[in-house]
Amino acid sequence: MVGFINRKYELRILEDIYSSSSSSLVVIYGRRRVGKTELSREFIKGKKAVYFFIEIKHEALIFKDIEESLGDILKIRPRVDSWDDFFNLLFEQKEKLIVVLDEFQNLSKVDPGIFSKFQKYWDLNHNISQHMFLIIGSYVGIIKKIFKDTKEPLFGRATMLFNIKPFNFFDSFTFLNAFFNLEIEDASKFYFIFGGVPKYLLLAGQMGTNDPVETSKKLFIDTKILTEEGKNILTLEFGSEHRSYFSILEAISSGNATPKEISDYTGLQPGAVSKYLHELVNNYEIVIREKPVVMSRARDTRYFLLDNFFNFWFRFIYRNSRLLEINPDRAFELIMKDINSYFGKAFEKQAAEFLIEMNRKGLLPFEFMDIGRWWHKTEEIDIITLNKEKKEISFFECKWSSLDTEEAKMIIAELKRKAALVSWYNARRNERYGIIAKDIRDKEKLRGMNYLVFDLGDFAPFLLTTHNRS
Repeated sequence: MVGFINRKYELRILEDIYSSSSSSLVVIYGRRRVGKTELSREFIKGKKAVYFFIEIKHEALIFKDIEESLGDILKIRPRVDSWDDFFNLLFEQKEKLIVVLDEFQNLSKVDPGIFSKFQKYWDLNHNISQHMFLIIGSYVGIIKKIFKDTKEPLFGRATMLFNIKPFNFFDSFTFLNAFFNLEIEDASKFYFIFGGVPKYLLLAGQMGTNDPVETSKKLFIDTKILTEEGKNILTLEFGSEHRSYFSILEAISSGNATPKEISDYTGLQPGAVSKYLHELVNNYEIVIREKPVVMSRARDTRYFLLDNFFNFWFRFIYRNSRLLEINPDRAFELIMKDINSYFGKAFEKQAAEFLIEMNRKGLLPFEFMDIGRWWHKTEEIDIITLNKEKKEISFFECKWSSLDTEEAKMIIAELKRKAALVSWYNARRNERYGIIAKDIRDKEKLRGMNYLVFDLGDFAPFLLTTHNRS
């Protein structure tokens, strides 16, 4: 049995808003399967609350559902024949009430004028009410448009727009540990494939084994439970232009990070690529736009997928979709041929999460205020941390491999060469160099040479503990 994992920060924010004597309208949004509904259910425990799941069906049937749900709160089943009845009933309640509207964006398909009606009742009543409305939406672009587009009726009404993110590696480990006794390497592979999305981790735990590759084969190829998952989620999000968006996401997942590379890969015109990338970054929040953490120029911009699951799905499942139908075994062979390269890139994100946890807990011999990648022309450094106040800079290479002392020394020597190319307080800065790898032999010997050396064994103290952080 998996209990409610983490989300302590999110719950604390919701509790702070709830404790106010004024009314509030909180929008909880994020990609599907990330646990928004579970978060709301955990939050309303022990509170006077009413939960509505908005299905796309005839209004009369929705009003019947509303009557039943309100009856549980009011202790008498009300009559609801219109949205006016619904809002009047809610705002007539003097005692503080939490109203959860799940899959809120579906209301527009039930009644195109509903958001204007919501605005009218909110504007009339929110100053004299204490109610807390929790709006939950899975279609990020649509939800952001409803509440952030100046032309929309509900623009400016939200107390807070709360983007719920997938778990990081450490909380994902905690989740999977309820099913398997996992080694850190296998837990990492689960994270690289399924990301920190609770629904996929639950499927992996229920349907799979403690072998992440075998589990992925079972879910993507044998049972096909997740074969269409990316398409099912994102086709409705993107609408009629989903094929162009999919082509761009496939390009990025395959390592094409610049607009020109994406245009060359997809065959889309540069102007169209720029438009779609802007939407993917700002409206849908599926892609992140990055510049080097220092020495950045406009033309240095690169694009990366934020979500491990989408990264894996577009790189291996979507790109091989026809072969998966025709010859699944051959498709799996191709996936296995490239999967370690994919793990290597995914490990960089995990390594950054590890450094952030170490920094948060004060366990590093320095403190950083910024972290990111660096590149210039053909040169790249996986992770750089910065402390501008103290002029401290640390350089890290990430290796999804086992290293002996000599290999580690060679990597650090190369890292020092590239670090000399990074222009940042050159004459005054305090430099550190490090490696984060799957396994490093003789770590203490390298640490004795003042190098920052970590492998998966150093992740262990954070496992099963970070989800308890406040």
